[in-house]
Amino acid sequence: MDKKKLATILGYLGLIPFFSLTVIYFISNFNNYVVDVYLFYANIILAFICGSHWSKILNSNIIDNKSLLLILSVCIPFFSFILDFFSNQDVKIAIYVVLFFVTNFIDKKIFFETNNFWYLNLRKRLTFLVIFTLVINLFAINSYRFF
Repeated sequence: MDKKKLATILGYLGLIPFFSLTVIYFISNFNNYVVDVYLFYANIILAFICGSHWSKILNSNIIDNKSLLLILSVCIPFFSFILDFFSNQDVKIAIYVVLFFVTNFIDKKIFFETNNFWYLNLRKRLTFLVIFTLVINLFAINSYRFF
């Protein structure tokens, strides 16, 4: 199997916990533990993405702003880790939306070569779908509080 097909399959398989935990949250009568597990998984994915950024940034001689991008790729998972201890679910979800946007922005900066166009499209679709589930969870958490 070629690497593009494998990366695409693995990328979409990585969405399964985002969507399944979102559905489970509704089925479980809005159990907050489900959202905590969902956010823990989001944190792991952010760290994974930022780790892949590190490799690409360090091994490229043509990326501008290497230092800034490296700092961002370290600060994002560190910030999301700290956020887990000191914030409520609403704030975490809202900040995760921003952090996933930022990781997508970093992708655009470091995977700009034409041979990586397929990867940028894949990451854009995956990021959109992750943010979609984050927004659903944010609305679900807040609408549940009113009932």
